[in-house]
Amino acid sequence: MRTIGPATGVVLTLLLKPKSMNVLWVIFFSILFPAFSQGQAVTSIITDYNGWFTTSAASPNPLKPSNNHNLLAFGYNGVQYSTGANDQLLNSMGESFSAQDFWSLPVAGLTGTVNGNTKVGVGQMYDGVHAGASNPPPENNIALYLTDGTKGLNIGTCIANLPAGAMTFYVNNINPASIGDGIPDILVTQIADPSGSYDRYEFVDANNVRIGNYKDIIFTNITPVGTWTADFYEASTNPMILAVGFTNTDRPIRLWAADLSEFGITTSNYQDANMFKINLSGNSDVAFAAYNNKSIQIANALPVRLSEFNGKVENDRIALEWITQTEFENESFTIERSNDNFTFNEIGTIGGSGTSSIMHRYSFNDLHPSEGNNYYRLKMKSARDVVTYSHVILLKMEEGNKISIYPNPASSFVIVNHGASQGIQNIRIANASGAILLTRRVAPNSPQTRIETQSLTSGIYFILWDAGGPTVSQSVIIRN
Repeated sequence: MRTIGPATGVVLTLLLKPKSMNVLWVIFFSILFPAFSQGQAVTSIITDYNGWFTTSAASPNPLKPSNNHNLLAFGYNGVQYSTGANDQLLNSMGESFSAQDFWSLPVAGLTGTVNGNTKVGVGQMYDGVHAGASNPPPENNIALYLTDGTKGLNIGTCIANLPAGAMTFYVNNINPASIGDGIPDILVTQIADPSGSYDRYEFVDANNVRIGNYKDIIFTNITPVGTWTADFYEASTNPMILAVGFTNTDRPIRLWAADLSEFGITTSNYQDANMFKINLSGNSDVAFAAYNNKSIQIANALPVRLSEFNGKVENDRIALEWITQTEFENESFTIERSNDNFTFNEIGTIGGSGTSSIMHRYSFNDLHPSEGNNYYRLKMKSARDVVTYSHVILLKMEEGNKISIYPNPASSFVIVNHGASQGIQNIRIANASGAILLTRRVAPNSPQTRIETQSLTSGIYFILWDAGGPTVSQSVIIRN
């Protein structure tokens, strides 16, 4: 039996029914009791899947996204609002929109415990493997998939059956002019199979007492705007397992939005709001929960808002770059690398920018990457010892991307280790001005080449390896 106390104070006792009956009961009480009112369903979305993707409840796109894609705009109450993730692209495509500034809520207060029902959902091509499990599987990090992507708005990953519990986020400086203006302030996603249960959203004061009223969102009442194709990994195991029946599966995409006034926030009580609180039922399938930064400022529980993190192979090194939108008491970035996506080791540290509301660019060169897979993530630490992690990126260092030289410094000769030669390959030695001084043909199928250097004067030279692709170079010191 389950006892429900509606807003009127009347206590009703219900016998638990099968899922379909529970949905009918919930719909009945949605009509009877205002606590179950649904606010406004999102009726259309635009994302950057394959560069540009649109779909709506009225006209669902038959294309089913199967990888990462970020929410750029959404339709709500007859108006299209941007998220600020890429307004330039929206403009270039001729879209009309009201420019807003949405961010995912930083997951700093999730109290639920992962269980056997909790799944990490990722687009089925997220790992580059069609209709099968990745090896190794995606990272087992619950908070990551709720805040990944541009501004945390990646709609191509989720946590299915997010553990029952509460997520709380400190609220600072609600803009009273935004109350009741009809512009959405809270945006919520549901991108798997919703049940008839609901999540409760509310603002509370410093004593955890509700301000205004709560909103119970029942996603079975919301029409999907489209469908995506996902793999659902078992989040309770590490490494995660992709079980039979959870591979290459189609799931509906639903979103819900609300103005602050729908939570009973008014110009009389908004200053009492201390936290935004989400009470999770245990059946939620969330890509992200987001807030409008023009209306609500979430206190910076996390040190960094990371908008971009990527890298590329450059000859025998890997160059990493990342961009922050804001930083709060950010002390440092620790760069961590792994070969299996499970065990990460520190390879360098860069100082942060403290507290800043402007964009900052950072870079780091891994001069000694491993052959094969190199997984990277950023560990971000604030002055208050708040630690968060970025998403993980994968860069592959093929055997042909690296050379090694010994001895270095050298005198009469150097030996260059390289990949087993295929076809015509050359090794050249250039001086600091780029002039080629020596050229040697690589023996077929040979993994190394010896070059005599007695004719070179002392100085710094560069070994250049031409293997039919980008030229690989490495410096060597000659002492004659």
